[in-house]
Amino acid sequence: MKLDNNRGQVGIGTLIVFIALVLVAAIAAGVLINTAGFLQTQAEQTGEDSTDQVADNINVIGEVGEVADSSDGSVGLSENKIFETTLTIQRSPGSSEVDLSGLSIQYVGDNGFAQLTHVSEQKDAIDSGSGGGTSAATNVYFIQSVTAETPGDPVITADGDRYEIVIPTGTVVRKVSGPTTEVRDTTGGGGSKVVANGFYGDGSDVVLDIVTLAGTAPVDIVDNSELSLLDEGQQAELEITTDSGATRNVVITAPDTFVGKGGDTVTL
Repeated sequence: MKLDNNRGQVGIGTLIVFIALVLVAAIAAGVLINTAGFLQTQAEQTGEDSTDQVADNINVIGEVGEVADSSDGSVGLSENKIFETTLTIQRSPGSSEVDLSGLSIQYVGDNGFAQLTHVSEQKDAIDSGSGGGTSAATNVYFIQSVTAETPGDPVITADGDRYEIVIPTGTVVRKVSGPTTEVRDTTGGGGSKVVANGFYGDGSDVVLDIVTLAGTAPVDIVDNSELSLLDEGQQAELEITTDSGATRNVVITAPDTFVGKGGDTVTL
């Protein structure tokens, strides 16, 4: 038998190629792991945001309007109209906390359109007008607590919390003297006319006391005159957006007649 003494050898070139392949594979694996982790984080964040936009919402459980009493000698309206809309709300089932001072409300009426923010967002405007100037908060809503674990807080924290969103329409709120305020209609021309007295006194809002902010009287502290007074049978559409992006659409409809309703609260 003839023995073959030839032996296989691994050259340095082959070894370099092998090491290079291992390094490329390791780098590729690292990139894939990092990409997978990034995509997972992004997917989780997108899922949380989508859940918040659906779940962190409010439900409107009541809608009423305040009708001016034209039979009252102090009221200058020629006919009864709704000058204030109130929505009673609660948080949606499964919703987390909802900050009501961070709502954005798009108001579209028969004769008016505006984007409403909470009155506290325009505190500087009210303060500047309190020195006798002409500045006032414009296109605002108020928040009032009905029943809540923390009545002085605008955040809905429990399923049993009930709040009211109050929207003055077609009017200005004026501080007359001391703690006295009045609501005036400015939409009819010929100067403003008193619609109601004392509707926005102390505690008118769970966050902002508009009476103490405006120190000099008389001065307009809130101006919602861009929103028309609601007449008989008229409608307005509201799109309420929370700070998480969830939306709630509401349609309010005034009764077909206000006969005998002057000075009353009517269901919308």
